[in-house]
Order: sequence, then C-alpha cells, then structure tokens
Amino acid sequence: MNFAIRSKPLLIIWALFSIYLFSGCRKSEDNTGNKEPGWNLIFQDDFTDSTLNSSAWSPYTSLGQEGNGLRRPEAFSISNGNLVVTAAMIGGNLVSGGMAQNINQTFGKFEFRVRVEKDSSNAMSAVVLTWPQSERWPMDGENDIYETGTDGDRHAFYTNIHYGTSANTQSTFVHAADASGWHIMAMEWTSDYIKIYRDSSLVWTLTDKNAIPRVNHHLCIQLDAFKPSISKPVHMFVDWVKIYCLVK
Repeated sequence: MNFAIRSKPLLIIWALFSIYLFSGCRKSEDNTGNKEPGWNLIFQDDFTDSTLNSSAWSPYTSLGQEGNGLRRPEAFSISNGNLVVTAAMIGGNLVSGGMAQNINQTFGKFEFRVRVEKDSSNAMSAVVLTWPQSERWPMDGENDIYETGTDGDRHAFYTNIHYGTSANTQSTFVHAADASGWHIMAMEWTSDYIKIYRDSSLVWTLTDKNAIPRVNHHLCIQLDAFKPSISKPVHMFVDWVKIYCLVK
C-alpha cells in the first residue's frame, strides 16, 4: 500500500534547529569508562498553550495530498491540552492541515500520543512521520510512524518506511489496533535499525540497511485528503510530542 506519497511544499527550516548538537547529544560514559548508548530529550510539546508554538512548528499553506483540497494553518487548534487537526468543507473546498517540526537531525527517537476519528467518507488519512530536510524523495527516505490510511473504520493502522534510489520502495508493518482510540507511538532510528513501539511494547524492528535513512529528517503531523470532499468533519488529536537525539 502506498498511502504516503507527499505533495508537501518546501519549508524554511531554521538553522538553529537544524543542528542537533546543541542538545547535548554527546558520548556518555559510566563509571567504568564504557560508552552507553541512549536518548536525550531535546523537545517536548504538551499542547497546553492557547495557540500553536510557532517557533517550533511550521504549518503548510499548499494544495492537499495529491491535489485533493487545501492545507491551511487554520486547520490547527489547541483544545483541552490536545493539538486538533480538523478536516472540513469550507467554501466548497476540503480544508485540512499538515505541519513540520523545526528540528532536523540524523537518527533520533520520536514519541507521541495520537488518535483520529472514524471517517464515513473513507477520505482522510492521519499520519505522523519523519521527512527529509533535503526534500529528496524517495532516495532520502520517509518514515511513516503512524499512518491510518483511508479506511474510515480505523480497524488497523500502519508503519510505512519509504526508500529507493529512484522508484518508491516501502516496508510495511500492520498494527492490528483501533486507530480511533488513543495510542502512544515511538520510533527509535539508528544506523543499524528502526524500532517501532506501540503503547510501550516493541512491535517491529527493521534492520534492512537500504531502508534506513542516513540524512537529516524532521517530524511532521498531517491529516491527508485522498478525495476532494468529505460528508462531515474529521478530527485528528495529538496529546503530546517528544523528540530525543541519539547519545553516541
């Protein structure tokens, strides 16, 4: 399945966030001098402010997925401590949203709590992913950590890892879990593996070196339209996001 081919515009990524060494991701040692790998938390957003943190997130202003509808910043709101992405018909257009986090890094851990409403139109796919800073796709990869696809029953969701020097190749894991309910998702990304966790349990490990990107990526949150219209609004909710860098 190929839910995730992006039509995302170029983003202005701030240089301050593009360099992840500021976070203190340096080699650590225990008292015996052994190097211990681990993760340093470098960013957390609990969405408790009244508005989106514009220094951390860049919403898109563009056409929607594969030209379906529009992506607009006004699709985002914060309510009851959750980020809410709303897809709705406005002035005859399907308006939804996508945005990018402004930290770029090679390797890292990305963790979040998410759910999406059922969709009687079978049109909207919720996805939280990492996307290459270079915008070179698919050769620089795309890691779809959480992707529902357009099945409006939300009876399952997917992790899709896209790669390839020219043609889009992907490795997929199917989560047999209800995407309309809350799930805590995490991806650990190193040069040796991508590990996917659901609700604190390791569910998939990918070790194919061809599939593992080795360039800067940033986190994106999107509610993507695969049809030009929907019969009623669909909402995606994100409770919190955490980003870690790899301690080498």
